[in-house]
Amino acid sequence: MLFVAMVNFYNVTSVRRDFKLASPLTFMSLAQILFIFVLIIFAQRAQAQGCASLPQDRSIADGKGCLTVWSPGAHAATGKDEQNQVSPPVLVVLLHGDSGGGLAQRHLDRWAKTANILSGPNQTLVFLVRPGYRSPVGDSSGWANQHDDDYSAGNVERVATALQNLRVRYNASKVIVIGHSGGAAIAALLLGRFPTALDGAILVGCPCDVPLWRQHRGAQRGRQTSWPNSLNPMDAIAKIPTDKVVFAVTGSLDDNTLPTFAQAWVTAANTRGVKATFILAPDFDHSNILLWSGLREPLIQTINSLTARAP
Repeated sequence: MLFVAMVNFYNVTSVRRDFKLASPLTFMSLAQILFIFVLIIFAQRAQAQGCASLPQDRSIADGKGCLTVWSPGAHAATGKDEQNQVSPPVLVVLLHGDSGGGLAQRHLDRWAKTANILSGPNQTLVFLVRPGYRSPVGDSSGWANQHDDDYSAGNVERVATALQNLRVRYNASKVIVIGHSGGAAIAALLLGRFPTALDGAILVGCPCDVPLWRQHRGAQRGRQTSWPNSLNPMDAIAKIPTDKVVFAVTGSLDDNTLPTFAQAWVTAANTRGVKATFILAPDFDHSNILLWSGLREPLIQTINSLTARAP
């Protein structure tokens, strides 16, 4: 259609209806239309697919739609052959933080490095795109708030259903969620609201007390923004089964999700009888905590603790 419009535009604006060259102004106009046409074509090609149209191994049903599943390729990067692992494996699910409903390639690149740090034998490691989020690897169905206030009951339930379906797909012996920032808040909520969806969790840079965290961020920015849609992980602690294993890791330089938020959550979980441990990562902030080589140690301890128990 755009090509036809370009031809008609040329016929109408030509100085004469013969084989003489059009004016430079006409060619400039045609060039602008052609440039817009090329941009539209490339934008359409660059647009990520919705999870429903992705290959089966790239999406997982979440009860109301589907979420995009991405393999960061950690096993290939470290020379580990996933197909030769002992079955059933431990499933490690990576859950990203907030970014206004969309992930950029830089986010995925950082998570790929995190996956390389975490990768180990007899484990399957996948990245889950949260409900409503767009990403270069696929768009998950559902709703994500443009202002990040989306730790909602519906979104937590969708993630829980996706985890349960992933457990079946990979025939996983255990499911461990490693969430960062908003992903950590959702993982903490899952532990109390849908405990059968996961066996353990590592909460990285967790805003584990959402109201206090929003007050803190509001003071930093000079304006208060409450999150009425989001649940508070502190309120879900009372329902966490005592067989869960949880680590909370926060960087000592994290001025976003302060270490005190995760520490308070761990203290409350311990009081409940849950095996939860807080780790302070020295000299790491909210973003680069995902590149801390020490992240692998709490994962190893979680796996060992869970697999040492009788099934």
